[in-house]
Amino acid sequence: MDWSKTKTIFILAFLILDIYLMVEFYELRGKSDYAIMQRATTEEQLAADGIVYDNLPGDIGKGFYITAKSKDFTLDEVSKLKDQTLVLTNSKLSGDTFRILNMDLGEPFPLPDVNEKSKVSQFLKENVISGELYHYWYTDELTNSMIYIQQYKNQNIFQVKDDHIGMVILYLNEKNEIIAYEQSMLEDINEVEEKETAIPALKAIEALYNKKYLKSNSEIIQIQYGFYTHIPLSNQQILAPTWHIIVETDEDMRESYYVNALEGEVLQSAQ
Repeated sequence: MDWSKTKTIFILAFLILDIYLMVEFYELRGKSDYAIMQRATTEEQLAADGIVYDNLPGDIGKGFYITAKSKDFTLDEVSKLKDQTLVLTNSKLSGDTFRILNMDLGEPFPLPDVNEKSKVSQFLKENVISGELYHYWYTDELTNSMIYIQQYKNQNIFQVKDDHIGMVILYLNEKNEIIAYEQSMLEDINEVEEKETAIPALKAIEALYNKKYLKSNSEIIQIQYGFYTHIPLSNQQILAPTWHIIVETDEDMRESYYVNALEGEVLQSAQ
């Protein structure tokens, strides 16, 4: 055996291996550096366009879809509500069940100038079926009403007002008294077993930016995590884990968006 040739072959083999490992190392480091640079570039682009935000929520971890059934309220349930009158509308489903309750109060319920939301929470718990499930969403100045939406595990079930799938709308008079309300409700809520890592809040903002939804010199004034369906069904609902983002433009206009927290899909919506 020619040991000199064998030695040369081993040296060349190790040299080739070293070169291969070195190339792999630099490629991996380059990808890592590119990812870091890409994240920084997104933030820099937002700043360059005057798009500001603050106090983003932390990472959610695993996200999951939920299913739910629209509740049919019965006349027996309604009869237990004291000092309230059921108003019949086209939300009446059949002889004894209702998808949306329309209730008039026998006596107006006054709200104080301070701690108003605390007083409303008391009203909901004492006067509305499963009222503890609903939490403040926003106030509609045009109709002089307060919108409360249902929650699941302390996360909002987002919905457009017209969808009305798990919502209480409180109607007020000029004296700031509750005089009537509408209610819809989701029940039999179940989590879909397959769970995936939810995208962080900044990624949801990036999705809006890349789709040209964010205007220059706008401010993201609110971002919340919850559940949402942009195609409400008549009975069974499928709701996706969703980031809800409210943007205020430099023209003092507010725009509302939903971003699927698993797929990064942007769902534009008006509140």
